[in-house]
Amino acid sequence: MRDDLLTPPAPPALAPATGEHVHGLYRSGVRYTALDEPVSLKHPTPRDLRALDFVRVATARGLLVRWRLEAGRRADPALTARDLSHLQPPVSLDGPRSAERLAQWRERFYVGRCIWRRGPGFVQIRDRRDGALGLFDLAEPAYIQAVHLLEEQRTDGIGPDVLAALRAERLVLDFGGHDWWAPCLIDRWPAPSMVA
Repeated sequence: MRDDLLTPPAPPALAPATGEHVHGLYRSGVRYTALDEPVSLKHPTPRDLRALDFVRVATARGLLVRWRLEAGRRADPALTARDLSHLQPPVSLDGPRSAERLAQWRERFYVGRCIWRRGPGFVQIRDRRDGALGLFDLAEPAYIQAVHLLEEQRTDGIGPDVLAALRAERLVLDFGGHDWWAPCLIDRWPAPSMVA
């Protein structure tokens, strides 16, 4: 068998429109890809956050991504135990007890663990990263606008009180002074809405 058939296609250069890239890959028949460089949260750059966005969008779309996470030795254990547990698990993770943390991540992961969807005049977020359902129905225009800006990795135009409220619920995560929107945008609920 040819080696090029065994090698997953590389994702395109990461750009702000990550969602469009993931959906384009999926439409073209790609179901598996890999990130060449690890995602570093030790001293994250915009590239690291775009890579994390790629994993988040790919998770929601059903595109398998082989990726590595460097969280750092002093990383908050909640980062992988809770905050990122809605993303498909990386193939490697650094830090203390990394094998145990990675095994727990693999055991607990499922699509739909932390998702959001748009409705006419509202945004709904369902967060099960703690094991119980946290349901947020956002209808205030300032929150709806904030979600759309955060999805594009932008915080300009978001009121500090709105950003603080989203951070308090761990829907926005602070990585080295960079805000990152955590929930996955879902096109369709994986189960009937009364169940999910």
